[in-house]
Amino acid sequence: MFNLMIDKDSRTFWEGARKNKLMLQKSKNNGNYFLYSIGHSNVSANHEFEWVEASGNGKIYSFTVSYIPGGSKYFLDKTPYVIGSILLEEKVRIMSNIITNDIKIVEIGKKVKVCFRKLTDDIIFPCFKLV
Repeated sequence: MFNLMIDKDSRTFWEGARKNKLMLQKSKNNGNYFLYSIGHSNVSANHEFEWVEASGNGKIYSFTVSYIPGGSKYFLDKTPYVIGSILLEEKVRIMSNIITNDIKIVEIGKKVKVCFRKLTDDIIFPCFKLV
């Protein structure tokens, strides 16, 4: 079973994903983007921020191939699958699944575009496809 804690800090991210939107936060002070964990960003905790839709475009920063199904029924028939760190155009990195029929063509630096997959009845997950 896939276990995900949606809290007040991440709720807008997951609500956006349900609408096929990749949501980031943007500092109103310096214009820097970050994911919902401000503690792991280049934005000061006293900055005001707003939620904005990301371009969804990025490049593969790093990746690994998993031969073991993940924590959701979604992954049962998808092994092997690619888990990647994606560097978005907004200079934010996000970990996600890279969707491909041929894991041999996945390379660091290749361009990707966000797509969305249903993990459970309640969770739509942003994934990426090679472009």
